Amino acid sequence: MTLTAFLAYCTAITLAAATPGPAMFTVITSGVSRGFLRAFVAGIGVAAGDAVLVTLALLGLVVLAQTFEWVFLLLKYAGAAYLVFLGVRMWRAAAEQANEPQASEVGLSRSFLLGASVALGNPKAILFHASIMPLILNLDTMTLADGLLVVLVVISVNILTMGVYAALAGRASGWFRTPRRMRLMNRLAGSAMIGTGALIAAR
Repeated sequence: MTLTAFLAYCTAITLAAATPGPAMFTVITSGVSRGFLRAFVAGIGVAAGDAVLVTLALLGLVVLAQTFEWVFLLLKYAGAAYLVFLGVRMWRAAAEQANEPQASEVGLSRSFLLGASVALGNPKAILFHASIMPLILNLDTMTLADGLLVVLVVISVNILTMGVYAALAGRASGWFRTPRRMRLMNRLAGSAMIGTGALIAAR
């Protein structure tokens, strides 16, 4: 892989990761409602899910992924349903509980699985990777090291991009300290989660 091809691929993946979409909204709403750590772990889940998709694309398993599209659909609807559930719970939560620390192992695991399900719930992303790779990379001359580098780029870019969104959302959550602001945060974050879940389910 040439340096030019590597930089071009990094740029394309960064733009794709930074583009507003379900993954970004999931991380932001998690950050505003649950703080930086939970949002960052959700971002790691997004990176892991996207790494699986790009690996399938590298292995030429797009057809296999389309054959078992029902698995991805199940993941998509499970993630969407969980987001709606969280949104409804945020709407009903008391103001005093809005910023309750939730950095337990169970909470972090749920955040990771939520991020991964959002990423894996979009099988069309495999087609994106499969279509953009031949335009930038020479797949005929790619080595195993090149393939691992591509996966590493996808993981790194996703973690960096989602980490920025998580940090910004986490800082914003600090503004919601009074009961009135916490109640407002509940309404805004809950609405955003429900909307994101509906968006994911409708795609």
